[in-house]
Amino acid sequence: MPTPDLAAVTDLLEAQRAADWHDGAQVYVSIRGEVLLDAAVGDSRPGRALRTDDRMLWYSSGKPLTTVAVLQLWEQGRLGLDDRVGDHVDGWGNGKETATLRHVLTHTGGFPMARDYPFDRDVTSAEAVAAVAASPAAWLPGAQAGYHAASGWQILGAIVERVDGRPIERYLHDEVISPLGLTGTSLGIPLAEQERLGDAVVPVAWKGHRLPRVDADGTIEMVEYHADRYHNEPWHIAKIEPGGGMRGPAHDLGRFYESLLGCGPAVLEPGTVEVMTAVHRYGLKDAVLGLNRPWGLGVQVDFTGGTTRRAFGHGGMATSRGLADPTCGLVLVVVANGLAGFLEAERRVLEVTDAVYTALGDEVAPLRKPVEQLGAFGLST
Repeated sequence: MPTPDLAAVTDLLEAQRAADWHDGAQVYVSIRGEVLLDAAVGDSRPGRALRTDDRMLWYSSGKPLTTVAVLQLWEQGRLGLDDRVGDHVDGWGNGKETATLRHVLTHTGGFPMARDYPFDRDVTSAEAVAAVAASPAAWLPGAQAGYHAASGWQILGAIVERVDGRPIERYLHDEVISPLGLTGTSLGIPLAEQERLGDAVVPVAWKGHRLPRVDADGTIEMVEYHADRYHNEPWHIAKIEPGGGMRGPAHDLGRFYESLLGCGPAVLEPGTVEVMTAVHRYGLKDAVLGLNRPWGLGVQVDFTGGTTRRAFGHGGMATSRGLADPTCGLVLVVVANGLAGFLEAERRVLEVTDAVYTALGDEVAPLRKPVEQLGAFGLST
């Protein structure tokens, strides 16, 4: 395959910055481990250009690292995917008794928006786990699907700690981050490390982001979510949130995906990667996101932007996307520091994804899915 011209990708990110969707963004592209693009556009904060090694907040794009931790323990026979959560988490119940690890990994656990989940509060991991354990089930585990934005991965992190003994942030450092040489990545950044890094820790900026709120009469209203009021605070940067607190450069997340494609050090056996990226959930409409999309174990296996059907990975709240495509050996990561509105955020990752695949040319074109059109409240399916 000829070396693709990826100038259109950075041009897109610059145009999106001009439209005030973000102040800065990092993008990384590789084919079979060969780096084609590792770039940063815009500013990390006023007067300081964003750098490719700055530490960005990945939000849910970091979820697959915790997924790998669970699957490593599964490879070793130390837990089962159909183990009940209550076998590993104290106080588990309130209608969730039959929830398994597989349910959590496929967002069918029945506790997507655990009552009073303290994502934006300064609490310990133990307090967050206790809040999820006590929360009532929204449905019988396995009966419905709904994106578990933070609650499910907090539970998976607790299970890793119960089985292995190391807190999830230490386990990930020792068994995933360090073996891959991801020197700029961590789950949470301790206060002393934040002081040492200074401006290299990139803040997020509100650019119109909204979340759905269901009123008492069932009406859905989109309300402003000024996450920047919390997520730039030192306590939140230090907080251990396995579902949304990983921070690092885009190229580190890219190297993680290269590992899963067999390019670089391995953190999972090839057969386990196949299990992870196979379709485990199909035909269940997501009650939280309103989409009917297939899922693997802890990864999405369907994307906007005209990928091939084998692409897998994860997106992050209104900011980011990371994916790998075994069909052509592609890894693509984009991380922006702007929490854009729903349609703008979807357009950002769709347009960047389409631009990368388009640049790959005629060899990939016959394998691509059609590029979806954005609808009023989501994506046409």
